[in-house]
Amino acid sequence: MKFTHKYAAPAARMLAAMALAWGAGVPVAVAQTAADSADNATIVAAREAWRARDAVALLAARDQLIQTQHPLAPWADYWSLMLRLPTLSVAEADAFFARWPDSYVADRGRNDWLLELGRRQDWETFLRIQPQFRMADDREVNCLGVWARYQSRPAAQTQETWRTQAQQAWWDQKDADQGCDRMASGLLKAGVLRTEDVWQKLRLVVETNKPKAVQQAARHLGDAVAQVAARLMTAPQAVLQPGALSGSLASADGEGDRAPGASIGPQSPAKQPVAKTRSLLRKKPVPRPTLASIPLSIPPESEGPLNLLAFIRWASVDHAAATAAIADAATRARWQWRAEEAAWAWAQLGRTAAWRLLPEAPAHYARAWTDLGMAAGAGELPRGAAAWSDETLAWMVRSAIRAATAGDTSRWVQVEQAVSAMTPAQRSDPTWLYWQARALQARAATSPAQATALRQQARERLIQVADPLTFYGQLASEALQGRPPAPPPAPAPISESELVAAEVEPGIDRSLRLLALGWRSEAVREWNFTLSRTRPGGLSDRELLAVAEVACRREIWDRCINTSERTRQVVSLAQRYPTPFHDEVLAAAAEVGLDAAYMYGLIRQESRFLVAARSSVGASGLMQVMPATASWTARKLGIPYSPELLTDRATNLRIGAGYLKLVLDDFEGTQAMAAAAYNAGPGRPRRWREGRTVEAAAWAENVPFAETRDYVKKVLANATVYGHVLQRQPLALQRRLGDTIGPRVVSAPAEARDLP
Repeated sequence: MKFTHKYAAPAARMLAAMALAWGAGVPVAVAQTAADSADNATIVAAREAWRARDAVALLAARDQLIQTQHPLAPWADYWSLMLRLPTLSVAEADAFFARWPDSYVADRGRNDWLLELGRRQDWETFLRIQPQFRMADDREVNCLGVWARYQSRPAAQTQETWRTQAQQAWWDQKDADQGCDRMASGLLKAGVLRTEDVWQKLRLVVETNKPKAVQQAARHLGDAVAQVAARLMTAPQAVLQPGALSGSLASADGEGDRAPGASIGPQSPAKQPVAKTRSLLRKKPVPRPTLASIPLSIPPESEGPLNLLAFIRWASVDHAAATAAIADAATRARWQWRAEEAAWAWAQLGRTAAWRLLPEAPAHYARAWTDLGMAAGAGELPRGAAAWSDETLAWMVRSAIRAATAGDTSRWVQVEQAVSAMTPAQRSDPTWLYWQARALQARAATSPAQATALRQQARERLIQVADPLTFYGQLASEALQGRPPAPPPAPAPISESELVAAEVEPGIDRSLRLLALGWRSEAVREWNFTLSRTRPGGLSDRELLAVAEVACRREIWDRCINTSERTRQVVSLAQRYPTPFHDEVLAAAAEVGLDAAYMYGLIRQESRFLVAARSSVGASGLMQVMPATASWTARKLGIPYSPELLTDRATNLRIGAGYLKLVLDDFEGTQAMAAAAYNAGPGRPRRWREGRTVEAAAWAENVPFAETRDYVKKVLANATVYGHVLQRQPLALQRRLGDTIGPRVVSAPAEARDLP
């Protein structure tokens, strides 16, 4: 399956003079005409003028590029547009969009222009332009769109329909911005949005630790509430003290005054000591408002909601103290929560406990369900649960499957409860479909009268998930068939005419030229827009395969893989799972006794085979090795090494393979834990395996860090496919994943505590 062919285009192709060598994300053009070089010098000058904010020089370069019809002229025009945006006329903007129809820069320009039109409150032009914004990926623009439409034709829809649209747009935006705030302010004054919508917004942004968004939303409830909201982000325990909301909050806390900032997110499954809590509260400084000794006039109806916000924040930074406090009935009564607010508090406690992998998490969620006034029956949706955030419901499932697969089968019902409360979009995610199917199967085993119907429902969900190439797809396929799924059949080879059509596609042409100049960020955005552009049906599978082949033949492996992954019916394993540097990878794996498929699966996830890829934290090369780890591993294994060799392909592969094997051995050959250790360091998965023994898939789903959780699942799914690509092994993820993960057995070798 290894690609050995190189790009050798016939003379008829537009890019005949361009050969790309892909290294550190900086391809090198090795054959260009004198005219190309001159044109490239102009586009380079245009980019430098853009960076220097030299509007005159940029305009001159832009005009020259447009005159010579340079393929990258749209970029120079876009940069010029951005420099002139505050004073741009509507006619100038319209002319720009007309010059470059169906291009990435035109659509990105629409995004910027729509924000500017919102600032100007030119709603007529805004409403004309917004339907043409194809990416539609800016949440602030979405809010402005709701506000613009409401002002133009408020009677076009009922107040409740406007409210639903505004809620969705506002709540989806987790950060502070002018557009969503303007919409919220206007619709609150118009009576479309209500006070309870503001409190819901506050709950969501307190959960995600967005102090600026908290302040922006709280101002809609008055200055006093805004002051308390600001304080509870840094000193939540002060707000929850007796009398804190009925007097001067500034004097209600002594210790909290020294906490200038806050950082959400549990750090360990272990109980957090007070010193640790204060450390958490100092990580992300935010300005603390002056509260002096002015009495706070908090409306009585706001006390319960404010106490809830403070508790949400407190639970995230000092879970143990919050748990102890909420257990006291008198304290709960003093906080003046309605049943729905108490349920939200218990659910937040469940979420933070689940994040820490604490066994009491399912009980907290069960209490939340009870407080909503419904019995804990399977599939029942209590009023208010649907308002819980996606993450709160996701962690409800995770805590339940951890408990259920550890032996507490009564917790399967919570999986069904949580999934039933999810939005349709979240509910259709393969992760939750798979675990919902498992929960239905568990209920079928204890409900003979309903067993047939429940098993059929479970089967229907597994069919939706089944896929031979993804983590849950592979598990679902094995569950349905009782054996590993068959690999997808190879598509017919790409024809010469299909390849030519892909190469001359304007967006792909521009992307390749941008890559030749070393402008990877611009190139990737141009490439991705071309693949996802709006047109009937989008690109066909054959067109996507042809574009992917253009990238594969130039060894632009990330574009090769990502483009091929977009196909819907036809799958090319050769494109999706290429084997660059085949001999070197296999040699490095063999040297340390490592499974080459596992190594390939990890490289595909780490670097997409970009040789000199470098992360923001300094990890380098195909295997994204940190300098300190490389130095330690080289000494440990006797590999010749100096810092400049970290980006040497052979050295990077040898050190990466060696370190991965050491990690794998330290975790007794468990690939899921070794992948987690490779991504997050070995100390964390050592903690994550503590407690009861759980099903391996449930362990992977309960990895606390979202990045590491996604990484583990993708590395194992990749490795399963590479086992087939390299050795024709069956697509048996379950065999690679193993059955269970739990504490280290007593007979196992001692942990390698020096492992970095």
